[in-house]
Amino acid sequence: MDINNRSLKRFFDVINSEQKDNTIDEPMEIGIVTNLSPLTIEVGGLPLYESNLYINKYLLAWDENVTIIYGDNTSQSIIHHPSKFEVGYYVGLYGLEWNEAGKTYQKYHVIDIIN
Repeated sequence: MDINNRSLKRFFDVINSEQKDNTIDEPMEIGIVTNLSPLTIEVGGLPLYESNLYINKYLLAWDENVTIIYGDNTSQSIIHHPSKFEVGYYVGLYGLEWNEAGKTYQKYHVIDIIN
């Protein structure tokens, strides 16, 4: 692990320890990708799956159909965009659908990958 990754890990370790002491239910969270298939993001020891997440499609693997025009000729092609998620990456999350009984958010919006 290089110096930048160690510094980043220490930074998030401090944030996580401070969050444990925070008694206000803040919707912003930092999660960590723990698995790719199925996509699993852990927040405070709780695993979240795609059914619990709203994810911008550009962060997931997706295919783009394009038309290539050259002179009088055209052709169709598909560009494959790989997923931006990697195990160990941190992600910014915003809590949605608050559950008063459980005092937790039921769904999260994945804002972006932090790494």
